[in-house]
Parts: sequence; C-alpha cells; structure tokens
Amino acid sequence: MARLERIIERLELKEFQLKALLDVTKAINDTQDRAALLALYERIIREDLGITRLMLFERTGSWERIIAFGNDVDDVVMDVESAIGSFSDIQVIGSESTGSMGAFDVAVPVYHRGKPLAFLLIGDIDEEEQKMSPTVKHLNFIQTLTNLIVVALENQRLAQQELLAVRNKRELELAAEMQAMLVPHDLPCTDLIDAAGWYQPHSEVGGDHYDLIPLGNDRYVACVADVSGKGIAAALLMSNFQANLKASVAHATDLKLLVKDLNAKVQANARGERFITLFIGIIDLRTRLMQFVNAGHNDPLLFYAGGIIPLREGCIALGMMPELPFLQSGEVELPKGSTLLCYTDGLVEQEDLHGNAFELGPIERILDDLSASPSDAVNKAVIASFEAHRGGLPYLDDIALLTCKFN
Repeated sequence: MARLERIIERLELKEFQLKALLDVTKAINDTQDRAALLALYERIIREDLGITRLMLFERTGSWERIIAFGNDVDDVVMDVESAIGSFSDIQVIGSESTGSMGAFDVAVPVYHRGKPLAFLLIGDIDEEEQKMSPTVKHLNFIQTLTNLIVVALENQRLAQQELLAVRNKRELELAAEMQAMLVPHDLPCTDLIDAAGWYQPHSEVGGDHYDLIPLGNDRYVACVADVSGKGIAAALLMSNFQANLKASVAHATDLKLLVKDLNAKVQANARGERFITLFIGIIDLRTRLMQFVNAGHNDPLLFYAGGIIPLREGCIALGMMPELPFLQSGEVELPKGSTLLCYTDGLVEQEDLHGNAFELGPIERILDDLSASPSDAVNKAVIASFEAHRGGLPYLDDIALLTCKFN
C-alpha cells in the first residue's frame, strides 16, 4: 500500500508540474507582460511549492532584484556579480558560508547561450522538520521553471528593443524626408549670379544648412549655418532656425539687428544647450557689394583676380549668450568673375586614412584652377577632391557647401 501511495504521489507531482509548465507556456504565448509573468512565477513557487524564502536577480545592463520574499530578505545586500562567479549550476550553499549567502541554502544560476541572465537563491531547508524540504523535492522543477520565465523575460526585452529600433529608424527616415524638403535645390541662376549647393548629413538627419534667398531688385541673402551636435535635436533646431530666418530676412533693413534677433530666438529655443554658427551676407548686385556677419562660423572664401579673402568680421555663435557681447559687420566688393564659397566644418575637418584633415588647400587650388567655370563645376570638383581624401571613411560631420559665382 505504501508503494502505491508513493506512485500516486509521484504521478500527482508530475501532473502538477506539467500543469504549471503549461500555464507558464500559455502565459508566454499569450504575450502577457513582465509583471504578469513574474506574478505567476511567484505564485507557483510560493503558494504551490511552499518555498518560504527566495530572491531572484535579473541581469540586463546591471543586476536587479526582481522578486524577494521571506524572513529578513529585505535586509540582504548582495554583490551578485561576484556571487554568481562561484556557481556554474545548481549548488547547495555550504553551512560554512557567511554574510548574505549564509541566509540561503541553494543557488540556481541561469545562463542562456553562455550569458548569465539570472541568479536564484532559495532558503527554506528546515532542519527541524522531519519531512523532505520543498526546495530539495522540487529543485529540478524550480530550475526548469526559472529558466523558462527568465528566458521569456529576456526575449520580451529584446523584442521591445528591436521594436523601438524599428520605430526610431522609421522616425529618422521621416525626419530625413522632411529635412530633404527643406534643402534648397533650385538656387538662383541669372546673368549676374550663378549658385550651387551641396548638403551631406552625417547620418539620416543633420544640423547644417545653406541657402541663397532672393530679396528682389538683384539682392540676395547668402547663408550657411551649423548647429552644435548631431541627430534629431540638432535637425529640429536648424529647421526652426530656417523658418525664423526666412520669415525675418524679407523685412530686415539692418543686418546687425537681424543677427541680434536671430540670436535671441536661438537662445530661447535652445535654452543655452546648443548654439548655431552662421555666416550671413546681404548681396547687392546693383552696387556689387556684400555686407556680412560671421557668427562664429568657418571663414567663407571670396576668390577674385587679386587673390582670396577670408570673411571673418562678426560675433560669437548664436545662442551662446542671451545678448551678443560684440557684433561687427564686414563689407566686400564682388568684382565680375569673383566666387564666394561658404562651407561648414564637416568639409575641412574630414580626415583621411592617415588622420590628416582635408583643410582649405585643395579648395583654394580648385578656386584658382576653375576661376572661369560655373559654380556647379566648382562644387563638383570640391566634392570629388573631398571624396578622394575621405577614402571611404565615415563622414565625420554634416557638410553644407554653397558656391556663388558673380558674373
């Protein structure tokens, strides 16, 4: 009779274990969330199996205790990274163990593809009880159940990361499409001025900008700008700046006042966390003069028969301070056949395979060699020289290039 009772007890145990595993598997297949899976696991361990003291740690970026119950577990401080190194499989914790480990009887490390995912500590082997401890009785089942739950949690986390990555990628694609719509493609080309531009973002979106805005009566605003930093935040700030610039230049009568107004708007929008370098010039082809302000930007180059002039007069970058501490404007003549070349730092700072920056030398030689060529030919030559220098390396930064030929 005793033998029959033992057989029935084992069958009932197997039936319980099978039902518990089916419940957990169904919960996983039903994509129940993390909290529900952990609650189901704790109920089975605590209520159905009768385990009275337990701590379960999960490793994502760092170790985190995700389940704990039993006497004094809240006071346990555990260096899991050090502790798990002593266990490669289920192991009884010896009575000689001290400190936090001494409060528990069994350690169950959980590995998946060689990577430690979780660390389970159980402590309920009661030496005063004459019957078999539930920990000993169900140890292999507890290991199986813990592995199942922990791997499911890891798969959920990886799936969420993948979903987030896909969503972020799509958001970047949409941002890139919107930004591409803001990049000017049809620049003015008349008997007096011929312009061409090139824009190359560092990644999907960028924070550089160029434009040549007609004001009427053979007057234009040339501008090149660069936001500090990269990515979506830089692109959004630049898009806002573009809108403010276009709205302001149409009614601006004083270049210095325009720059001060732009600085205030950048400061308000960026809140001092980012700044924008800007070169802006008002071109008047009736007088063949250009008044300009260089707000912390790379010096544009004005090439003419007499040589090359770097355009430096201006102020600090926009948005660095609520009010510009100093502001100067410059003025240059635009002789027939002269060329204005504006660029952002991504062009000249790009390194080659040996760590050498592109710098201005090749650009100045191209301006000299193609002094009689249209702006598009100049840009193509600069781009070809730049790409040969880059040699297939990743772009170091966003790049904007604006070339204006004055006929």
